[in-house]
Amino acid sequence: MRRITADIIYPITSNPLVEHVLLLEDDGTILNIQPLSQFDETTVEKFSGVLVPGFINTHCHIELSHLKDLFPKKTGLPAFLNLVTQKRVNKEELVLEAIANAETEMIRNGIVAVGDISNVSISFAQKSKRNIYYHTFVELFSFDPFNAGAAVEAGEKLIAEARGFGIHASLAPHATYSVSSELIKKITKHCFETGKPTSIHMLESNDENEFYVRGTGLYRKLYRDMNRDIKHFIPTGKTALESLLPDFNPQVKTLLVHNTIATEWDTEWAENIHPNLFWCFCPNANLFIEDRLPDIPMLMKHVQYITIGTDSLASNHGLSVLEELISIQNKFPEIKTNDLFRWATLYGAKFLGIDDQFGSFDAGKKPGVNLIKHLANDSLQNTTLQKIM
Repeated sequence: MRRITADIIYPITSNPLVEHVLLLEDDGTILNIQPLSQFDETTVEKFSGVLVPGFINTHCHIELSHLKDLFPKKTGLPAFLNLVTQKRVNKEELVLEAIANAETEMIRNGIVAVGDISNVSISFAQKSKRNIYYHTFVELFSFDPFNAGAAVEAGEKLIAEARGFGIHASLAPHATYSVSSELIKKITKHCFETGKPTSIHMLESNDENEFYVRGTGLYRKLYRDMNRDIKHFIPTGKTALESLLPDFNPQVKTLLVHNTIATEWDTEWAENIHPNLFWCFCPNANLFIEDRLPDIPMLMKHVQYITIGTDSLASNHGLSVLEELISIQNKFPEIKTNDLFRWATLYGAKFLGIDDQFGSFDAGKKPGVNLIKHLANDSLQNTTLQKIM
């Protein structure tokens, strides 16, 4: 048994504790948290800093790791997507090496579980090693409603392949500008029947809403540049969120990713019609692509669950949940560290359906233990991370 103490312990499901000891089995299973006064201090491992559970990265694209440092910043999303489409093809051995290196980086940064997007199977062999818990979202594209059935069939084949590697997987629509209502309905029907979560890139830029409200703007240009016929598309006169969220099964846990332009009205309306929403922030990717962040203080007043993602190395300088939290607090210093830690641990675990094992220091869980050093005045700005278990 290990006995570990630090300046503060963040159990997550209860208030932060000082002068307490975290008791763990040698394999990392939590036994209890007890007052330090009950122990001979010579039998306790003492650390300077704060202890938090392992981080949950709810949105990543590990298969794009080979695209690190290839794209200019602040291009806006449509231009960024066009560049990714052009450059993502590469030699298999280079892609596999980049995937392995990205996983090593996440482990070093205290990440214990990942909600990862896959368009192909190239990451499955690495995931099957179970160095990190992965839930793979098999991401589907089809803006043409007549191709929705074929897209789901292709996704089911990829899920079957993932199952052969022993990987947890479910279907997910890519984004509002690349899927149809018919495809969303089929995907969330599949997720409901299998009891699995789904996710979608949502409210990423104003171009997205212009496309749905008027049928104009950079997304129409993007389809034209790709020689894609979208004559079937009829603008709804509503935002992308209003147009598509009603197509999601409200019983399926659904992750809305990015939410850069979400308004107070968006959050209240969405939470009212879908009781199983989770709102994911990937701040460093937002800054990389759009040079802006969501109004997170507003969002946290109106939504139930917030989670943290890193997005991919195509749109980020690294894969560190702590760096994402630092970026949030740098922009919004009024957000308390305890809230940030909850988003980065328990709420991510709830979304992935693994909060019986991860996300907090409750007895019986095996969540991993991170030491955050140099936390001062509830600020993460100068902190560093050491993985303890």
